[in-house]
Amino acid sequence: MSIFDKKIKFNNEEFIPQFGLGTYELTNTNEIDESIMAALKLGYRHIDTAQIYGNHKQIAKTIKKSGVKREELFITSKIWNKDHGYENAVKAVDRILEELELDYIDLILIHWPTPQRLECWKALEEAVEAGKVKSIGISNFLEEHIDELMKVAKIKPVINQFELHPALPCHSLVEHCRKNNIVVESWGTLIRGKCFEVEQIVELAKKYNKTPAQICLRWAYQLGYVIIPKSSKPERVVDNANFDDFELTQEDMNYIATVKEQRDGPDPSNFNF
Repeated sequence: MSIFDKKIKFNNEEFIPQFGLGTYELTNTNEIDESIMAALKLGYRHIDTAQIYGNHKQIAKTIKKSGVKREELFITSKIWNKDHGYENAVKAVDRILEELELDYIDLILIHWPTPQRLECWKALEEAVEAGKVKSIGISNFLEEHIDELMKVAKIKPVINQFELHPALPCHSLVEHCRKNNIVVESWGTLIRGKCFEVEQIVELAKKYNKTPAQICLRWAYQLGYVIIPKSSKPERVVDNANFDDFELTQEDMNYIATVKEQRDGPDPSNFNF
């Protein structure tokens, strides 16, 4: 089975492709078009975006141009923080559908655990009931945020997308998600581009004749995480998918575990945006 065919089952019986294309910071029209076209041509069928990325409309145009059927695709977006109040969240769902030119979206996430996150969740539950969204989940939620949500949710979150890479393995959070039957999704899997500077990763790249990026992606893939690497360069989009022909040994995985821990993105317990 190729990496493009591997899917993970949600707690609502839907499935998500384990490997997909991230689109964070992709705002240049040509870059979006070339990146997504290269991905779809190669076999990617999972595209991750968000309101705050500002690229929904161009993604819609490129998908339409590609000729790939809607039912073959899995598309994720996220509701940005300023829209987490109930009324704004209801409108945000409709806006996302309109901008992506979709009748439904496969997955919508709450982007960060703002104080209004429970209001937003209620709006997302109603969107599921209305058939606008197939699955709903969370992003950057820590254990305490998950526990709070699980107490009141009528529909349980299917996934938690958070910063997760060899320098931030988040063992406790991963375990907490799995205990609650929530799929784990990694963003920043390449240590936000810093994997090329990490000694352990570079050494393993030489051992396997792979790039440091491919080592990080293989690490996350073997651990069962959903991964969504992004690149504005079509050749890198292709390279990122080339980790299917080798497997890291347990010794290699233990070696990666010696990478010094560091958070590169915002701390979900203390953010202000």
